[in-house]
Order: sequence, then C-alpha cells, then structure tokens
Amino acid sequence: MVFTFSITSTSNAQLKEAAQLATLAPVIFVAQSDIENYKKLHYSISAMAYMGAYMITDSIWKSAAITIGMGIAKELVYDGLMGRGTPLLEDMLWNSLGVTQGVVFTVSLKF
Repeated sequence: MVFTFSITSTSNAQLKEAAQLATLAPVIFVAQSDIENYKKLHYSISAMAYMGAYMITDSIWKSAAITIGMGIAKELVYDGLMGRGTPLLEDMLWNSLGVTQGVVFTVSLKF
C-alpha cells in the first residue's frame, strides 16, 4: 500500500515537472527559428525580465505590468527620444509574447 502511494506521488510530481517544462517549449522554437535576431531578443529578454520581476514581486499581474512598462519605455525613450532605433509596434508584440510565455510558466507552477 505504501509502495503504491510513493509511486503515484512520484509519478504525479514527474508529470507536473514535465508539464512545466513543456510551457517553456516556445522559447526553444523561437531561438531555433529563422526569425530576425531583434525579434528573438525582444521575446527572450521580455520573458527573462518577467521571470525576474516575478521573483521579486511574487505577483503575476505586477510582474507583467512592470515588464510591459519596461518594453514601452525602451521603445519610447531609447528608440524614440534618444534616436537609437525606430519605435515599432511589432517590437511590443514580441515583448507581449515574451511576457505571455512567462505568465504561462508561472501559472503552471501554481498547479
């Protein structure tokens, strides 16, 4: 009886970890794709920034707001005001996808 319980709980833990890792699969697809490097950077930096903000705030929505705010600030200040690039809505799309990736991962941790 105890042996069956330990197998079941171990199996559930392994399935949970596998599901959590599966939520990170889009990062691998983006990294290996033929998408331009700047799009990959917007996506991956936003995902990492979200994870860092989540570690500090422990709130999904605060972390998402902080990361989206950082992306908007980068586009408006660095690209727009400082003239280091062109502010693009497409960049914000990739930032949003990175934040979405982070949200999906952190939601999977709660189960």
